[in-house]
Formats: sequence, structure tokens, C-alpha cells
Amino acid sequence: GCTGALAHELIQIYPNMKVTVFDLPEVIANSSCFQPSEQCTAPVTFVSGDFFTDDLPEADLYILSRVLHDWPDEKIHVLLNKISTVCRPGSALLVAETVLDEQKTHPPRVVLQSLSMTEGKQRSGSEYKQLLEKYGFTNTQIKITGNLLDTVLCFKKSQSSWHAQK
Repeated sequence: GCTGALAHELIQIYPNMKVTVFDLPEVIANSSCFQPSEQCTAPVTFVSGDFFTDDLPEADLYILSRVLHDWPDEKIHVLLNKISTVCRPGSALLVAETVLDEQKTHPPRVVLQSLSMTEGKQRSGSEYKQLLEKYGFTNTQIKITGNLLDTVLCFKKSQSSWHAQK
């Protein structure tokens, strides 16, 4: 979402990819201010909506960048349930967040930042894995980048095996 910077980077690397940026109407209204000056070979589509209340665009890969740490568990349940429902088996979810170590002491800047958070929370890798498994996502791969954001990639299981575990 947001400015579409990640979307434009993705189509530079994967020119045959179709990318849809989904964000609030007031954010999408300003997206033209952030378009790259050079002509892109593949278009980025901008769709306005609220991921808590509106239908999500269909996709093979959903990316939540700096989203989950902001919201309380009830809101995360709504969002992850919606994504899980629209994901086909084999589709993926990429979460870009800072992943805490298992003792929740590193990285220190994020631990300090989390003290001022009122609704959301930072999570460790095992907490992300458990959270995502509740919504039918498996094969969780966590990459600690050493930068501002780490990545958590997981894949949607088939509906029958997911319902059998619920």
C-alpha cells in the first residue's frame, strides 16, 4: 500500500508481474505524487478501500508491510481471516515487520519503541509462525535482514487440511 514504492520496485525486478496497491482512499488519492518519473513496463494498479471492511483484490501474493504491529489482536484476526479466505492453496503471504528474538530483547530500538505502543505489539519469529498457522498458512520462512524490516513468508494450505486442524 501507501506510496506504491514497493510495488514499483517489484515490477522493476519482475516486469511481467501485475501489482495492485490497496490502501485507504485518502492514501490512494495522493499516490500519483509518488509515481516514478521513468515509464514502467508493467503497470501498478491502485485500488482504494479499507482492508478491515472492504473486499480484498485477488492475488497470488499478499504483502503486509509494517501493518501487523500496529493493530490489536481483534483487528489482526479480521485482517488475517480475510486474507486467508481469499487466498487459494499455494498462494503466499509476505509480512514485512521487525521480528524480535525469542527473548524479545533484540533489536533494542524496537523493544524501546514497543513501550510506547498502545494497541499493537511486536512479535518474535515463533509468535508470527503460530499466528499465521491459525489462519491456514504453513511453511513459514523467516529472514532476519539486519535492516529496519525483516520478512516472514508463508503459504496457504489447502482448505481441507486447514479445516481439519481447526
